[in-house]
Amino acid sequence: MNYQILLESYAASENFSKEELSLLELELNSQLESIKFSRTQDCTEKAPKHICGAAQLCEDSSWIKCFASILDKANPSSLGKKTWGEKVIEALLDNNYLIN
Repeated sequence: MNYQILLESYAASENFSKEELSLLELELNSQLESIKFSRTQDCTEKAPKHICGAAQLCEDSSWIKCFASILDKANPSSLGKKTWGEKVIEALLDNNYLIN
């Protein structure tokens, strides 16, 4: 299943199963690796307004930022471990998608 479809489901107030959470984490890890090599990733495009709202981010936030925020809400990281949001921002900065 496509991660965007799962995020759409989440925005419609559906929860993720453990299997879906695992798949989403694998997908986000894959996206974090792929942005190092290609600037044509769909995940860096703007997400729709309702997805940004579900992620509690500003309108026009990227899919990958919304993805990370929703994962952090659905499955919070343990103390001392980086959140998905932190990992995404770090990767975007490291790969010049954001200006530091």
